[in-house]
Amino acid sequence: MRCASWRASRRRRGRFPVLLFLLVGPANATRAADAGSAPGPSAKVINVTWPDIVQLVERHPRFAAGRLQIDAARGAALTAGAVPNPTVEGSVGQGRSWAGDATRFEWGLTLSVPLGWLAQRGSRIAEAEAEVEVAAAESQQLRREILLELLTLYWGLGHEQARVASLDSLAAQTSGLVAAVRRRVEKGEARPVEATRVEIELDRVGNELDAARLALSAGQAALALWLGAPEGQTIVVAGELAALPAVLDRDTAMARTEATHPAVRLTRARTRALGAALDTEKRARVPSASLSGFAAHELDRRAYGVGLAVTLPVWNWNRGGIAQAEAQLSASRQQADATVRQLAATVIEAQSACQASATVAGRLGHSMVPRSESAAATMERTYQLGEASLLEVIDARRTLLEARRLHLKALAQAQIDCGRLGLLVGEELP
Repeated sequence: MRCASWRASRRRRGRFPVLLFLLVGPANATRAADAGSAPGPSAKVINVTWPDIVQLVERHPRFAAGRLQIDAARGAALTAGAVPNPTVEGSVGQGRSWAGDATRFEWGLTLSVPLGWLAQRGSRIAEAEAEVEVAAAESQQLRREILLELLTLYWGLGHEQARVASLDSLAAQTSGLVAAVRRRVEKGEARPVEATRVEIELDRVGNELDAARLALSAGQAALALWLGAPEGQTIVVAGELAALPAVLDRDTAMARTEATHPAVRLTRARTRALGAALDTEKRARVPSASLSGFAAHELDRRAYGVGLAVTLPVWNWNRGGIAQAEAQLSASRQQADATVRQLAATVIEAQSACQASATVAGRLGHSMVPRSESAAATMERTYQLGEASLLEVIDARRTLLEARRLHLKALAQAQIDCGRLGLLVGEELP
């Protein structure tokens, strides 16, 4: 029954295109219902490419929040450049003379125009504009962080698709081996225990296939959340997992990262903002003034005139504010230097990881996997000829399973590592 089930699975796979072969349902009907990763007859398949993932960033809530922070910073810049409103003060009353009982309505108006803001206006505008650039750099940095998260999810799903396809193929081959062993047992050419052993091996592969399908279903569900895909639709990663990305050399990666990475832009903009804040604190020592004009209609006179009010810097020369701003500026410069060095170390690590994982994946794909496939096929043919034991066949197939597992894991890791390096240097496409 198990053999027939696997053969039925192979017949179903032939109805789908090559790409959808990666998402073929389980061989056993009960197992397919439990795993929930196989598309049903009416399920719609959504092929997702990396450009589709890049477009998701624009709808990501965290990125939307970052853009709103830019709008808020622009509003603060408008506020910094705004001219303060004048102040109008009015008074009304009734006056009575000392000499008699005469009374008269009295009133007075005073118009005050502040002038102290003129000294600090330029530095405040410069600080606010620098904060706009800070917010823009933070938004760009957040974009890259989101892309890295989606990149990991994207290629993780691609890895699970390839893993399910590999295990499905291996399970079908193991099912064929089960049939061959049973025929040999029926003919008396093998002991009955050999049939039990190979059936246990089929169960072992089937259990691993179930786990892979569950992981695939989880990855599809996670990506469907960001895509906003309705229920009943199957997400398929259309990226070519086996296409190893190009590896940038270290010098090129470091130069491009320092020139384009938003973390460098962020620290420089923050330093400019703190420099402008220091200028504001220094200009705060300039005495603030206000110009006023008044008109008064009193009991025995009418008065008109202007006045000038000046704050005298006698007790406070803003030494504390200046010292604080200077310390913050110095700290920002040190932080900028630390950021550049840390970014360089990150690039070195990312470039090394990309090169290592790509090298390992290439070696596994060109050497270990083909040799394991050849050894497994040879041992199976030898067993059918009666020249090898079943244990040798099972051992060769387990070696093949491990080689394929390592290869697929290395391919996914290479895509993620090199994609991370690409994001560091400013590339959004793998």
